[in-house]
Amino acid sequence: MLKKIILLGVVGLTGCTGIEHHVSPESNYQVFNSPYSSAGIRSTGSERSFNLSDDFTSAIRTEGLAKDVYYPLRPDDKVDVVLDTKFESSVDTHGGSLALKSFFIGFTMFLFEPLIWYDFDYVLSGEVSIFKNKQLIRKVSAKTDASISAKWLSLSDIKKEQDNMIVKAKKSLFSQLMTEVYKEKIVD
Repeated sequence: MLKKIILLGVVGLTGCTGIEHHVSPESNYQVFNSPYSSAGIRSTGSERSFNLSDDFTSAIRTEGLAKDVYYPLRPDDKVDVVLDTKFESSVDTHGGSLALKSFFIGFTMFLFEPLIWYDFDYVLSGEVSIFKNKQLIRKVSAKTDASISAKWLSLSDIKKEQDNMIVKAKKSLFSQLMTEVYKEKIVD
C-alpha cells in the first residue's frame, strides 16, 4: 500500500508528460526605419540544418533594416551595403544518454519516467561582414543557444515544439545581428 501511495505521489507531483524549451538570449526585435536604401545579401557559409540566409533576408525586409533587399546578390545589383552572411547550426541530441535513460526507464517498468528528462541542445551562430564600396567596414557575430527538454511519453510531440523553438532562436540571432549592423550605420 505504501508503494502505491509513493508511486501516485511521484506521478502526481511531477507528471508523466511535459515539454519545455529555452532560448538564450531572448529576441528584442525593433523597427529600424530603413537606415539603408538597399542591401545585398551574399551567403558564404554552408548551412547544414536550417535555412538561415533566406530567413535572415526576410527578417531584414520585415524589420525595415533596408528599403530594398537583394538576395542572392547579383553582380549588376547596385546596393548601399553588402552583407556577407555565414551561418552555422548544430544539434546535440545527447545520444549516449538517450539510450541509457530509455533502458533505465524500461528496466524500472516506467516507475522513474516522471523524473527523467531528455535534453536536446541547439546552437545557431552567425557572422555578417559589412562591405561598403567593396571595402570591409566591420564584422559582427552573434550566437543563440536553445534547448528542448521532454519526458519520455512526450517525445512524439517534440517536433512541433522544436519548430516553435527554432523560430524563436532565429529571431534572437537575427535581432542581435541586425542591431549590430544598424549600429554601424549610425556610426557611419
